Amino acid sequence: MVNKIIFRRFHLNFVFMLLFNICVVFYHPTVTHAAQRCFSETNQCIDGRIREFWEQNGGLPVFGFPIGSEEQSTVDGKTFTVQRFERNRLELHPENARPYDVLLGRLGADRLAQQGRDWFTFSKNGDTSGCKVFAETGHAVCGAVLNAWRKSGLKLDTRNAVSEAESLALFGLPLSDLQTETLADGKQYQVQWFERARFELHPENSAPYDVLLGLLGNEITTQSVSQTTKSSTVTSTSTVTSSGLLSAAELDSRRSIVPFGYWSTNEHGIQLSAGNFSYRYTIRNTDVSSGKKFVVIAISITNVNYKERNSAFMNPFRLTLIDLEGNSYSHSINSYSLDNTLRSADIFPGYSGGGQLAFEINQYSAPAQLLYAYDSTKPPIVLEMRTLPIQ
Repeated sequence: MVNKIIFRRFHLNFVFMLLFNICVVFYHPTVTHAAQRCFSETNQCIDGRIREFWEQNGGLPVFGFPIGSEEQSTVDGKTFTVQRFERNRLELHPENARPYDVLLGRLGADRLAQQGRDWFTFSKNGDTSGCKVFAETGHAVCGAVLNAWRKSGLKLDTRNAVSEAESLALFGLPLSDLQTETLADGKQYQVQWFERARFELHPENSAPYDVLLGLLGNEITTQSVSQTTKSSTVTSTSTVTSSGLLSAAELDSRRSIVPFGYWSTNEHGIQLSAGNFSYRYTIRNTDVSSGKKFVVIAISITNVNYKERNSAFMNPFRLTLIDLEGNSYSHSINSYSLDNTLRSADIFPGYSGGGQLAFEINQYSAPAQLLYAYDSTKPPIVLEMRTLPIQ
């Protein structure tokens, strides 16, 4: 009996070792670094974290083919590794925890600015039945566009379902209602602009290809190359002294320039955006002081932290504007008479809050910087106003 037990144990051990050796021979450990993947359509490749992000968050329908290799690029005054795609631009931010170590360019806003179009002037259709209305911009997303918006999103958690926070992280806020435009092929389409995308209705296609994302990466790159060959217009990024004000040399270089476009920067897990200025001498029935004017700025603050309950408190009174002369201003209490005013609120991970603020500044000056101190233990986020020479 003992001999039978010993034989059985020997037999089981022998079988176990045989199976273990077979597994060792045929097992290949998972490679954590994504290998290179190349596309004959554009003769470009993606690899590493960018390939992983591209494949996990929508791939070809969302980002398109790569149209360039990884390169160093300056975004909001800081240098990052970026790679351009047909529909967007991916930026590596190793200083952020996943999934925010890869960020998307705001190509929808960038393309509109490149065209010289102010999205704040876009009309609102008014009929919002069956739509999702975004209070931050006042625009509604409806029908086929809303369905397409909800189907894709950045993967922020382990759940398979796409949440609206994930769709918002991928495409951003709507900058327009659905409107008719003539696109690059000379044909008219119904389109809707978002911070990071342009949704296009193509009824000539069968679903799901009846809603496509515009090739904004191609359009921006093509026009940028064209403008470079025609003129030497250069954007300028300011420098900040230890006191938080512009240096004298930088102020001198800004005497003949004005704000242009829409700007954004990311620090401490908070995304600060501002732009679309308008100058006013009255707000409703409120007049500015002698020699002053109101500058009204649209401001958006996004909490890009990934931890649950890691909320950030949005306080408009912690925003400071610095003008071209180096003067600093707090926002005017009169801004509460504006529509869509920026109000104090808690912003939870993945969500944004936004609105307009008014600053009473010198009559012949213009914004140069926006500072936001959302946390007294950390230095303020400094948003440098990109500018272009007066034409």
